[in-house]
Amino acid sequence: MRTIHALLLNLLIGLNVFILFFLLFESRIVVSPALQVLGRGHPLFLHFPIVLLVLAWGLSWFGDRLGIPQNAAKRFIYVLLFASAWSAAITVVAGLLLAKEGGYEGSGFLWHKWMGVVLCFLANGLLWYYRWSTERAGRHHRFFLAGLSLSLVVLLVAGHQGAGLTHGDDFLFEPLRDNRQKTLDMATAVVYQDLVYPILKAKCLSCHSTNKAKGDLVLADTASLMKGGENGPVLVKGSVGESLMMQRLLLDLDHEHRMPPKGKPQLTSEELALIDAWIASGADFNIPLAELPPNDTIRYLVATLYDAAEETFDFAAADAEIIEKLNSPYRVVKPLAQTSPALAVGYFGKAFYNDRSLRELEPINQQVVSLTLSGMPLTGGDRDVLGAFANLRELMLNGTPVDDSWSEMLSQLSKLQSVSLSSTDMTEAGLTKVLSAPALRTVYVWNTGIDAAALERLQQQYKHVRIERGYVDDGSTVLPLNDPIITPVSKFFNDKIQVTLAHPVTGVELRYTLDGAEPDSVHSMIYKAPFDVAASTVVRVKGYKAGWLSSREIKRAFHRSAHSPAKVVLLSQPDPRYKGRGAYSLYDLESGSNNHADGKWLGSHGRPIIASMHFDTGIGVDTIGIDIKQDYGSHIYPPEWVEVWGGADSVSAQLLSRFRPELHKPEQVSPTRLVNVPVGGKNIRYLRLTVEPYIPIPAGYPANGNPAWIFADEITVR
Repeated sequence: MRTIHALLLNLLIGLNVFILFFLLFESRIVVSPALQVLGRGHPLFLHFPIVLLVLAWGLSWFGDRLGIPQNAAKRFIYVLLFASAWSAAITVVAGLLLAKEGGYEGSGFLWHKWMGVVLCFLANGLLWYYRWSTERAGRHHRFFLAGLSLSLVVLLVAGHQGAGLTHGDDFLFEPLRDNRQKTLDMATAVVYQDLVYPILKAKCLSCHSTNKAKGDLVLADTASLMKGGENGPVLVKGSVGESLMMQRLLLDLDHEHRMPPKGKPQLTSEELALIDAWIASGADFNIPLAELPPNDTIRYLVATLYDAAEETFDFAAADAEIIEKLNSPYRVVKPLAQTSPALAVGYFGKAFYNDRSLRELEPINQQVVSLTLSGMPLTGGDRDVLGAFANLRELMLNGTPVDDSWSEMLSQLSKLQSVSLSSTDMTEAGLTKVLSAPALRTVYVWNTGIDAAALERLQQQYKHVRIERGYVDDGSTVLPLNDPIITPVSKFFNDKIQVTLAHPVTGVELRYTLDGAEPDSVHSMIYKAPFDVAASTVVRVKGYKAGWLSSREIKRAFHRSAHSPAKVVLLSQPDPRYKGRGAYSLYDLESGSNNHADGKWLGSHGRPIIASMHFDTGIGVDTIGIDIKQDYGSHIYPPEWVEVWGGADSVSAQLLSRFRPELHKPEQVSPTRLVNVPVGGKNIRYLRLTVEPYIPIPAGYPANGNPAWIFADEITVR
């Protein structure tokens, strides 16, 4: 028994030496998949030292009061300390291995890491001190009790920081603080800051904060959100379908890429709908809720998600029959919300507006809080009628004959919060009067005769009102054209491919080249109709139009694969997250996008991609092209080596080429690249390719010392 005990003590010393070694050479250590499994056991192992140290502390302080014999208590305390030291060391090793997978950074992580290491060494020190003190003094010393108490303090700090990594910052004390808005001020709330971000904070930041950035994705601030993570941008403004954030949120609960993953708090259907509506509306980080139209989807969702401090209306609802009669193809009258007595009214069709159109609203003028009259031929009579709409909050008068004679009436609308006067004849004097309206918060004066200096003076005088001036073109601004569009998107073909050029602006002249030269407005070919490409070619195109700056140059390389294999077999397994369409991905003539998680790329981490290609007849091979992804920031590198074997069959195959592609500097890297491997072979019916990643990534490059990812989506044979 003593031999086993001595062996375990020596192993414990060796384990602590390994921890010191790991900490000293952490940047150079590469963790194998088997050790990654051990690392992921860290959340399980960490419970053991917690329980064992607490028991040792309690028995050391209160053993005598519990009536436990002294000798028995000493033996039991020693066993607890021995187990604590072992479990703490194993927990630290597992934690260090887990941290090597990436996604952990920030002050919270560093505190958790180093407090864990301190606790491990402290537990070992207490074990040896207790062993030494009991052999000489017969019982433990007061320094031992102090050290044991200190270990509990370190344990609490490490545990608290670990909880922050797992559950989010301030997880422990958050219930004691009134962090969550119980009510929402509709007049001052900002859509992202007060509606969207609280959802992300509650459901996403536990894995995507500055302390714990899974997938290199941080959602704690707007700059990081727009930057995205290792799979590229997660937010495409205005496009829900292209936003990776929504794609992951809407995956099946059991899907490996589902966010939040199964077992974590999930977003409700209303929260999903709110984020969806915000992205669809343009994902504006600064737009106030009050600027959204009364019938906007986000406004409706706010009522179900928050105890919104909506205005309570002190007037009764209008008669439903009257509302029904007032509705027509040119006038829409509807409630502001399902149970609200407030009404929103909008007019459409200038030709159908007359002097009775507004007067017909007199039976419901106390219930109308939002009124749209933009583009209508208003008169002085309408102005007088409008003065009786005492509860009006929002008024849109864009493109109407409104002038300074309306300013007195507008200033007397005591509930008016927003008025739109764009493209009207309002002057500085009239606007000054309007700005005195007691509840006014926003006024729009685009395309009016009021100059910028006057608007600046008024803004300084009425700082509580936001004066929206819009964009003013002084005639000197020259804008660049949008980028031309080249189709098809896929850049691979067998015999020939038809290329089409287009531009979203009418009248743009597209100039293009096929010989590698930069297109210009004089010598390059003018695009008139789709054209065929029958050889590997780079199409370069720019757009030109009088009064505009030229567009950026857009280019696309089209690659011909002269020989299509009868079949392709994957001889290695890709990463389960990036398995594309299997072997078919390598010869389907479909190009992967800049997002390597788009389902078209085959990816492998620290392991080669090996594939065999089989042809029905013997072919001559000159060059093999491998289309690869490059993103050094995400640890995605070109292959270090490409090895090609070929012959009549797998048995007679011989080494045709072992090629090392150039490793470009980080500033020279393009998102995708065709690696051309020179090969000389005749009557080839079988090819085997081995694409080897960098293990490790060379010094001087991002993530050096770690194994690289390789991604491939097509193999061409020429």
